[in-house]
Amino acid sequence: MEQALLDVLMRRSFPELAASLRASIPRITERWQSLVRRSLPSADPLTFSQVRDDLPVVLEQMGKALETQRPDPTEKLIEITPKHGEVRFHQNFDVDELLAEHQLLRPILIEEVTARLGRPLTPEESIALHAGTDVMIRRATVAFVNHQTRQLKAATEAQSKYLSFLSHDLRGGLNGVFLMIEVLRRELVKEPKFSESLEDLEMMRRSIFETIGTMDRFLHAERFRKGKVQVRPNRVELSTVIAEVATQFSYQAKDKSLELHVDRSRPCQAVTDRELLTMILQNLISNAIKYTAKGKVSVSVRPPAGNNGDGCLVSVSDQGPGIPKERLSELFATFTRGETHGQPGVGLGLSIARQAADMLGARLWAESEVGKGSTFFLQLPKEPPKQEPKPPARGE
Repeated sequence: MEQALLDVLMRRSFPELAASLRASIPRITERWQSLVRRSLPSADPLTFSQVRDDLPVVLEQMGKALETQRPDPTEKLIEITPKHGEVRFHQNFDVDELLAEHQLLRPILIEEVTARLGRPLTPEESIALHAGTDVMIRRATVAFVNHQTRQLKAATEAQSKYLSFLSHDLRGGLNGVFLMIEVLRRELVKEPKFSESLEDLEMMRRSIFETIGTMDRFLHAERFRKGKVQVRPNRVELSTVIAEVATQFSYQAKDKSLELHVDRSRPCQAVTDRELLTMILQNLISNAIKYTAKGKVSVSVRPPAGNNGDGCLVSVSDQGPGIPKERLSELFATFTRGETHGQPGVGLGLSIARQAADMLGARLWAESEVGKGSTFFLQLPKEPPKQEPKPPARGE
């Protein structure tokens, strides 16, 4: 697109148009500065001084590009136009404000040049003037967005380092505290006089367990973002995996007096990645327990029916409040949560489960009825799709 604009500027010369543009620079600058001031009343004085100082330089160079077919003036125009976008970025403009400024400039430019010429622009002159203006807008906007992108990359890198700290230091310390609390709890349970202390320890244990779980979800999300998750398929017995994962949540279920029922009556083997499958089940079972106040959470696996290419079907059902139909499609988006019903969380668990399911070539969906609970289904393929190694995220 930009090359087409440059071709217009370098294909032929417009000396009369160029002379009119140069002669109109003071008037164009004055009118544009006035309009920018009215349109952006919150802008500081630097905004307007920058218009006054830099716009004449750019318009002068545009005139040079219009008056000759030589490439040098056009290349110089390309070189100097990003400055406006860079300055606006540092003045805390947003990209809409930057584009709005240039929308104000275009009609002023055409009106003043036409008035100076004393006649309408020819079609060729109009195309050339618009091409010069478009180059200026495009280059300034690209410079603005590039600065914004670098800032976002820096922020993302800082977040990545913070998550690494959570992984290697804070999480390890919390696990140590968690084990110490468990040892204390087992010692104090023998003494009735410490019953209140046991309740406090239990509350601390639950809080640390939830905090570790949240950190794990952030770390999993970061691994997906960086493209560091790879599928390593092996033959897996699903009934064994769901039983192992359910055991991890037996304390949580017991704390809420819930029955955690695992149906292992129908063995089913699949070629899949055990780690990713575990990650999915952990998030589904954790959510089911979190949102079930009483009753039971059921986990089951069913062998494939027929020869339609599908593998084992895993289901996780709860007796929680249920999810409205209009919210079901939003459940798996990052940082999106349904009705929380007073439960803590950041909305990462189901998003991680969906990303892991996608890598396995599996389908993950939910069915629910308000007031009667929800069931999450994971339909595994007979084997995961072959995947090319995913390149890391840009800037990593």
